[in-house]
Amino acid sequence: MLTRKAVILAKKETTYGVDPTPAAADDAILCSVPEITPKAEKQLRDYVRESLSPLGGTIGFKGFDITFKTELKGSGTAGTAPELGPLFQACGMDETVDAGVSVTYAPVSSAFPSVTIYFYRDGLLHKMLGCRGSWSLDLGVGRFGVITWNFSGTYATPTDTTLVSGTYNATAPPVFLDAGLTLGSYSPIFTQLSLAMNNTIAQRRDANEADGLQGYEITGRSPSGSIDPEAVLIATKDFWSLWEDGTKEALSGVAGSTAGNICTISVPKAQYDSLAYADRDGIATYNLPFTCCLDSGDDEISLAFT
Repeated sequence: MLTRKAVILAKKETTYGVDPTPAAADDAILCSVPEITPKAEKQLRDYVRESLSPLGGTIGFKGFDITFKTELKGSGTAGTAPELGPLFQACGMDETVDAGVSVTYAPVSSAFPSVTIYFYRDGLLHKMLGCRGSWSLDLGVGRFGVITWNFSGTYATPTDTTLVSGTYNATAPPVFLDAGLTLGSYSPIFTQLSLAMNNTIAQRRDANEADGLQGYEITGRSPSGSIDPEAVLIATKDFWSLWEDGTKEALSGVAGSTAGNICTISVPKAQYDSLAYADRDGIATYNLPFTCCLDSGDDEISLAFT
């Protein structure tokens, strides 16, 4: 069994925890080597007897965690959702389609979608239903964006299953150049931007379920990010007063320039958490983490593909 012979399929569920049967031709996700972790609680039978030998135990509650990375890219056609759409939705984001123009993902606070994930590892298949999770995005100058996905789903015993051949979107990811990024009205000199949804995922344990788990729920979020602008004079950009006063300002930038493969990142109210000096090849910079705060609600961060 080879590590790199692996396929991930993900499909949005109509009913939570009910398998929508992802198809290799429609639901394949181009990703890094997935890391899957079975989550379980072993109940030990730790009793006194005439012998010191352990009795062993039994496995109770069971679930699955899975982590993988994908490229940040569009579908190649403006107004057509990217293959990552179901994943964003299962991370508590609504999908708004403006046909022929854009597809935008922004957070919601109820009716969270879920996905079924099939993980084929060579001749073995793991099925994870009722998956919900969180994501983080890293963008670096001259590199394409990388999204790290973390999902939790219900447990099913793996089966011997022939590896499928996934059909993948052929669009290449854009590199992060000519980003037009602004902090308020200021355009910084920077090399890195990171964002994270930071969802809280809660287990819904249930003794009526065979594995002791009804599913997973998103119970909170705290979106955040960081950027590394060059340090400048107060007269150019007063980062210090913004931090001291807890001022919120808009952050906006773009990855990509070709229609169908442009992602506009918007944080309407970024509030700086701390301010520390760093060094980049002898040039003073700031390490500037921030919290993504609400504007009017469920709008603290958005990704628009155009």
